[in-house]
Amino acid sequence: MKPTEELIQEHNAIKLMLAIMNKIVENLRHNKAVELKDIEDIVNFLKTFADKCHHGKEETVLFPELVAVGIPSENGPVGVMLYEHTQGRAYIQAIQDGTHNWETDHDTSAEAIAGAMSSYIALMQNHILKEENILFVMANQRLSQQTQKEISEKFEQIEENVVGHGVHEQFHELLTKLKTKYMN
Repeated sequence: MKPTEELIQEHNAIKLMLAIMNKIVENLRHNKAVELKDIEDIVNFLKTFADKCHHGKEETVLFPELVAVGIPSENGPVGVMLYEHTQGRAYIQAIQDGTHNWETDHDTSAEAIAGAMSSYIALMQNHILKEENILFVMANQRLSQQTQKEISEKFEQIEENVVGHGVHEQFHELLTKLKTKYMN
């Protein structure tokens, strides 16, 4: 499997989480039930799966290889992706910050969380489209088969050494649980 195909599989999991988050935003804005634990689990998913694992693979392995074959970082597609990763981290932090006063000021917390989630969803939906339709196409065209094989091997190392064995499976179980709870 090409490294971009692996990243697209991860995008599919992230897109499912974005859909779940969208339902949670609706619930928050219409005073329907949302559990704080679910929001905390979503923050953990976003920090670990989406950022540490997925964006980590892109930032430490794929993007440097793309720059090495002439795709510009500054004022180019790699730079845009890096900037959007930074924006995403700020929205994740805002979601997490919104949970701190959940018990004492629920309405304010709910609105802060809903706003940050909405911003994150919009950012990531556009981000994923750009990666899949522009950057990954460029990667598949410009990176040699040998380089792609080496990237895939490094991706495996990140999953084992940075994220941890079995963590992906735990997050897929979380996705199933939240999908059942909020989307059915």
